[in-house]
Amino acid sequence: MKKALVAGILGIALNVATSYGQGYIAFQSYDLVGQTPIFSGVTYAAGPKNGQFVGAASGFKADLMYSLDGGANYTLAAGSQTTFYVLAGVQSQDGGSPTTDGAGVFVGPTLTIPGYTSGAVSFIVEAYNGASYAASTGVGQYRGQSAAFVINSLVTNPALPAGTTLNNGGTTTVSGLQPFGVVAVPEPSIIALAGLGAAGLMVLRRKK
Repeated sequence: MKKALVAGILGIALNVATSYGQGYIAFQSYDLVGQTPIFSGVTYAAGPKNGQFVGAASGFKADLMYSLDGGANYTLAAGSQTTFYVLAGVQSQDGGSPTTDGAGVFVGPTLTIPGYTSGAVSFIVEAYNGASYAASTGVGQYRGQSAAFVINSLVTNPALPAGTTLNNGGTTTVSGLQPFGVVAVPEPSIIALAGLGAAGLMVLRRKK
């Protein structure tokens, strides 16, 4: 009876310890394992920057979504919103090539992934220049998401983040972030108007 009781208490303690596990990840696309620029798919249409590719000087930020269940559900990592690295000549300013200068790169903090104990974690990086990814719609607003990718193992000691980064370079734990682009996103009201216009055209065609 006592052995069973002790085993039960140990089991509860283990479950509690497991549920409070956490992993750590260095949230950056620059410096630690090479460089993964986020491309700009848009140019300014008017003004002094007409024709230049929209870049980090336009206030781009990145944040991180993670999934501990194989990609079925994603959660925004707390404290992950990070401004792009703005330094002349380091893939950061407006202008240049969309695939090398583009929107730029980011260097953020070491993030905590709560509930992590072991195994692979799925991630998505979001880039945008509004207040949030969802709010980046309308004139002058751009956003994009990376493809989902997997990091096979996170470190569980906050003092050792460098072995697990988002970059697409060479460590054994990373199958990571690949370059992706940001594009202009119309406001929902504009999409709705476009839909109404298309519906109207279909009605007119049927009447003819």
